Amino acid sequence: GVYDSAEKFAVDCRLVTSNCRSFYEGTEDGPVFMEKVNRLEQALQKQLAQLSSYDKSDKGAKAREKARTKMLTIKKPEQAFLQDILRDLRATTYTDKSAKITEKATLHFEKPVDTSIFTDYPKFVDTPMDLETVERKIGSDAYATPEDFEYDILTIFRNCDKYNTPKKNFHMVTLGKHTAKVFRKMFAQRLRPAERSGSVTKRAPVLPSAAAGKKILAGKKRPPSPSMEEKQPKRVSIKGPSRSNSGASKSVSSIAPNTAGKLASKSKSGGKKMAPKQSKITVTDPNAPIPMHVAIASIKESYPGRRQIKDLEGFEAECLKFLKTLMRHPWVSAERPKYIFHVPVHIIFPEIRDSYAAKIKHPMDLTTAEAKLLQGAYQTAEEFISDISRVFSNAIEFNKDGHEIGEPMSCAYYEAATHLLKYARWLSLEVLESCIVDCTESPIVERGSAPNWKLTKRNAEMARKEMEQTVFNELIDKTEPGDTRYSWHEQECDKLLKALMHTSDRKHMSFFIQMIFPANYSMYISKPIAWDLCYQKLRERKYNSIGETVADLRLIFSNALKYNEKAREVDKVSAVAYDSAIHMSAKLEAAIDRMLLAVGDRIGRERIDMMNTHRQQEAEERAREEAMKLQWEKEHPGTTMEVKTRLRITHRNNYRKRPTDFDLPFFDEEEDNEETHVDTISNAKALYETQLKKRAATRKMSIAIGISVFKRLEERAAAKAWAYQMAEKAHLERVRVKKEEEASKRAKAEEDMGKPKGSLVSVALESVDRKQIKLALDLKPMKSKKRKKLLTSL
Repeated sequence: GVYDSAEKFAVDCRLVTSNCRSFYEGTEDGPVFMEKVNRLEQALQKQLAQLSSYDKSDKGAKAREKARTKMLTIKKPEQAFLQDILRDLRATTYTDKSAKITEKATLHFEKPVDTSIFTDYPKFVDTPMDLETVERKIGSDAYATPEDFEYDILTIFRNCDKYNTPKKNFHMVTLGKHTAKVFRKMFAQRLRPAERSGSVTKRAPVLPSAAAGKKILAGKKRPPSPSMEEKQPKRVSIKGPSRSNSGASKSVSSIAPNTAGKLASKSKSGGKKMAPKQSKITVTDPNAPIPMHVAIASIKESYPGRRQIKDLEGFEAECLKFLKTLMRHPWVSAERPKYIFHVPVHIIFPEIRDSYAAKIKHPMDLTTAEAKLLQGAYQTAEEFISDISRVFSNAIEFNKDGHEIGEPMSCAYYEAATHLLKYARWLSLEVLESCIVDCTESPIVERGSAPNWKLTKRNAEMARKEMEQTVFNELIDKTEPGDTRYSWHEQECDKLLKALMHTSDRKHMSFFIQMIFPANYSMYISKPIAWDLCYQKLRERKYNSIGETVADLRLIFSNALKYNEKAREVDKVSAVAYDSAIHMSAKLEAAIDRMLLAVGDRIGRERIDMMNTHRQQEAEERAREEAMKLQWEKEHPGTTMEVKTRLRITHRNNYRKRPTDFDLPFFDEEEDNEETHVDTISNAKALYETQLKKRAATRKMSIAIGISVFKRLEERAAAKAWAYQMAEKAHLERVRVKKEEEASKRAKAEEDMGKPKGSLVSVALESVDRKQIKLALDLKPMKSKKRKKLLTSL
């Protein structure tokens, strides 16, 4: 209600385009925006012209007069309403999918950011906001509308995204996005009933047509129409056969078809609605299959005295945890199971009741194992694991013959049970870690789908080794560099990297994020590496297998342990780095353990799904051939169509050819269809021509390489000759200088010999390196006798 006239509104609309024109005029991308501004001005001119003509008319004057008396009013939101939303938001939690850590979602957004620690925060964020500030503004009644409150809350999470995205703090970014999503949903759910109740009201101007002769009741919902009640689904209760009497009839109690969709009639006495009459349908055929949920309910009822899940303790609680994890497998999930292992086979497939009983002496299913566990029938965890393994080993044993002859259903269940048996062994040795014992006498299962196994340390080690070989040797399905979406192999590697960057481990990872090392680091470490380098290699698609990624991540912390092992005793920083490397190495191994089970299972599932797909394609091809044969015999009676028998072997080759300078043209990977003689000749001709082209290209490349090699050899020979010439010149110059020095010495010696020789004293005095003569005078008086002797000697 700010505009009191249409002219002011038109002025502001024109101001939008003029501001855009003045801002982008003369810039690099100005022409693009100028074109958009011109289109916007053309559209505005038409709309504003219509608005101006309406405003000047009598109809517009009357509407303007009525609008002056009825303005838009918005009540302030109540403080209790906003405080309830804030309280529920603070109670939100977040669970990290990779690290499996649950934390309070709003813990990092409660107080203002400390700029003394995060000194660059003002460079990224212009409007800081936190939950304490929001709470203070609620107490001071500063929010005029609920939208103001919503804007402040969302500002907190926008600031988090602005600051942490350039810092590569992915955990904080994910945490902010999760909390913002929770708040939007919560705010929308709370705002609707608040507006209906009147605590938050938006009262719009009342139009003349709506106000004339009509009363609108606010805050009341429209009663549901009979048609809506008719569309509600009716609950059906089905009682299946008990385990004691499998041949008993099944009674089905449900709404009769002729009464579905009709309203209940009123009784004569009270006039109240009565429920529709129910009719019982009795199924007497003992071989008719029943729904799986009915069978599960009947199995559970046949085991009375079952305890609650919360009452299980010790190994039973661990076994139930293992079973729940196994039941979440995509193939056996209770919501949409792909293969049925939940109930006895004869209930779902009654047509094979006799053959199954003749072949399998100890049947077992997952629901029976769960019911026995809740009843307390197992004394040890190995007894429970034995029953779980029997579920899948029975399926393998029963479908073995059908798998050998290629029966589709038998093949599918045989391969699925083989994989699930191996997956159950891996899962049990990981989840039931507290039940594992150190026993050297029990048999060891090295790999594959063993029908039974013991919970021993040796088996756990062999299972981990098998998972590592399966996962680490898996080649990555690479996407194009720069693509924002990863393949699932690359996503698993990305999860490993991000599992090390959790907020709680930030102080430990500060030593290993960037390629910043001491000056003497290369003297001890031959291959320096950091988290940033691993992340960059993953984004550039340089990893060929999952094992290469894991090896690089392990190398980060092994390098730190090797470098700081001796220096930690004298240097505090080295000691902290050494402890951080130990801590993060344990975190990495825990993340690898979680990845091994999930990725190993997915690799096996994809292989089996691919084999099932090929098998289905073969069945469709055989069906088409049979249809063609029948059609031929129908059109040409008395003749038969020859069908060539074709063997097709399909398997998955784990080896993925790495990129080279050229590909071998005679390597054919996919040869599925039968070819005629003409097609074979044409393909051979095309292949020969391709080979000729490749050979010509190879010959051209070889000639170019040979020419470059010979040029380098010539340059090398010329360089050697030039070096020899220069060395010879230098040698001759040294000989000449030496001869000149010797000649000058001889000339000087001859000149000295020609000079006249003086006394020896003068020669000695002319000598440069002569010794100094010291004279000492004794001034003591001499005795008379000595003086006489001295005088006589003189």
